[in-house]
Amino acid sequence: HPASKQRSEGEKVRVGDDVIFVSVATERYLQATKENSQSIVNASFHVTQWNVSPFGTGLSRLKNQPCVFGNDVLRFTHAGDECLTIPSSWSLESSETNIIVYEGGSVMQQARSLWRLELARTKWAGGYINWYHPMRIRHITTGLYLGVKEDSNDLCLLPKEEATLAATCFYLREVKDDNKVILEDKDLEVIGVPNVRYDDVTVIAQHMETGFWLSYKAYQVKKKNVGLVEEKRLLLHEEGRMDDGCEFARSQDEEARTARVIRKCSALFNSFIVGLEVMINSKSTETFLQDCNLTEMVGSLDDLNNYFVQPEDDLSHEDRQKFLKALRNRQDLFQEEGILNLILDMIDKMNVITSQGLLSSFAGEEAGDQWESISSALFQLLAAVIRGNHTNCSQFAQAQRLNWLFSKLGGEGAGMMDV
Repeated sequence: HPASKQRSEGEKVRVGDDVIFVSVATERYLQATKENSQSIVNASFHVTQWNVSPFGTGLSRLKNQPCVFGNDVLRFTHAGDECLTIPSSWSLESSETNIIVYEGGSVMQQARSLWRLELARTKWAGGYINWYHPMRIRHITTGLYLGVKEDSNDLCLLPKEEATLAATCFYLREVKDDNKVILEDKDLEVIGVPNVRYDDVTVIAQHMETGFWLSYKAYQVKKKNVGLVEEKRLLLHEEGRMDDGCEFARSQDEEARTARVIRKCSALFNSFIVGLEVMINSKSTETFLQDCNLTEMVGSLDDLNNYFVQPEDDLSHEDRQKFLKALRNRQDLFQEEGILNLILDMIDKMNVITSQGLLSSFAGEEAGDQWESISSALFQLLAAVIRGNHTNCSQFAQAQRLNWLFSKLGGEGAGMMDV
């Protein structure tokens, strides 16, 4: 509904208008409020006015498909055969593991090398990526921002609460020079012009706060079963290198969508595993229901099983092959990002808890039913992730792993028996 008397119902909504959102089902208003210092949005009888701001236009994307836009998911390719990514052993726990590297090989098809460009402005955030326009670079599978800590020039990933604009804002440059350009608001709050293109324009990233360039330093690192290898670790440097330029490579819609699913699953599954470990160590279920949202877990597993559903029998051969190809890509990404191992870890720990008889307090309660639903859904998800995928199935080729799996099935693994 219009919030201003200058507009009446039935008129076109224009940029800059104040509006009120009303739920058709409940007739409540969409409200923004604060609870315990957190901003939340919910349905309420209190009225909140919302302002219509421009994000992007469909026509600009249609006419300029090769161009890079705000919120695009992409890869930074460097030297033609490597890309910006986090290492497979990445962890947020310490500065030694929270690093950014240039890496080549199979990672160029994996989800951990995907990033999203977020323009720092509020208007036209989905407009063209332009030279000198402040932007932030967000890692897709972790949800963290590329940035630098105050006491170091080494680049790392920062959680949202630490990702200030000063620490995480970059802009793109065509060439390295000492000219520091700061655009006025009137030049920033526009959709921009289409001048940065995929696989065509070489860009150099400059940190806005320090003026240093996105560069790297090569280290000799010893890796298990490989020996000494060169690792290019990202950092900010006052002068940088001659080959600091990167190109943008567009991601596939399917892998970008799956990467976002992986981020959600990884956070939820790790939190659930921590809750299971606490229950095993303390031999108590007191804190488990407070720390873990079983309803959310059940709903997420149902969604995931639908995400990995097999194609319908009545599909044409061509449509079926397209469906299966997309499904195999999802399965591969889940395995490469370690989600398959998290599923196995949850199954193992849930079986330990069940065998120890710690669930007696759940008997007859909703939590008990949800526990059974989660246990069953995990086996179904495991089956869905490996069904028809040779690489994922090969993880169970060893007799020891097969014996472990069948020992956990009990009456809940009907889907696994089919595989």
